Amino acid sequence: MINWIRNIFKKKPEEKAQPRMYLILREDLAYKYIQGAHALSQYALEHPEPFKEWGNRYLICLAVFNGLAFKELAGQFSEAQQNYYADGMTDPFSMNSVFSVFIEPDLESRLPTALCYFDDDANPSPFSELTENLKLATK
Repeated sequence: MINWIRNIFKKKPEEKAQPRMYLILREDLAYKYIQGAHALSQYALEHPEPFKEWGNRYLICLAVFNGLAFKELAGQFSEAQQNYYADGMTDPFSMNSVFSVFIEPDLESRLPTALCYFDDDANPSPFSELTENLKLATK
């Protein structure tokens, strides 16, 4: 039964890739969505081409438990990006291999508060595996 349901929603080969923007937020912050807006704005300034490609379509908000877990995840993003380039997979300005980390200057700690990256089905991002087990951000 489950396979039947998956087949119904499975993307047809002729369908166009759907651009998705991912925001990863810290669950321990009361104002996490404000931090996400900052990360999205920073991403738009740093990476205008993938931002235009996204075109305000799908926005997926995921959550990490706290600042230390978030700092570890941001390190894994940097490592995945370096490995992606080292493998000769793409040029440094590829739309799916860049991300932005936002650190709130008003907080005393220097822990990241939000992260943003772009993904689509045509060229999967090296970051997809890092976020596949994160839960959706709520409240």
